[in-house]
Amino acid sequence: MIRWVYFLILVYVAVVLQTTVVQVLWLRTALGYVGPELLASVAVFVALSARSGTDAALAGWVLGFALDLTGSGGGMGLLALLYAAGGAGLCRVREAVFRDRAGTQVLLALLFCLFVYQLWTAYDVLSGQIARAQWPRQALRAAALAAYTAVLTPLVCAGLKRLRRLLLVTPSGRERR
Repeated sequence: MIRWVYFLILVYVAVVLQTTVVQVLWLRTALGYVGPELLASVAVFVALSARSGTDAALAGWVLGFALDLTGSGGGMGLLALLYAAGGAGLCRVREAVFRDRAGTQVLLALLFCLFVYQLWTAYDVLSGQIARAQWPRQALRAAALAAYTAVLTPLVCAGLKRLRRLLLVTPSGRERR
């Protein structure tokens, strides 16, 4: 079970860091500016650590909703739904992987971000917010964002691992020992 007061404080700090400090890490590429999504890394950590899939989905929804409120998600709740689905999906596969390994965290963060940001790009194309001719460029940009976030996720998970007992009442499965 997640300790929601501490988790909401973590979300607030992560949003502040995402909108200020993390901007320094953005790179200018041929696709446009690409940077990591700190809240996606937090969602991966929670999905790997939460006691239940419901907690992971609710935490994902809160993280996505926070992104929607910052204007990153267009303010319509799409990122909240995609983060909830992604968190629940990662929670379903976590017992099959070694969750404390950096390679696993990179792979799961990559899958999470590809799922969320490719679907978001597809929605933008289908709703007419992005021209169909721009779709390949935006899809590549979302893939670059996913790769960048995936590379930094083990660092975020290592930092949050120190807060695990504060954030979670009872850790999941193998972590209870």
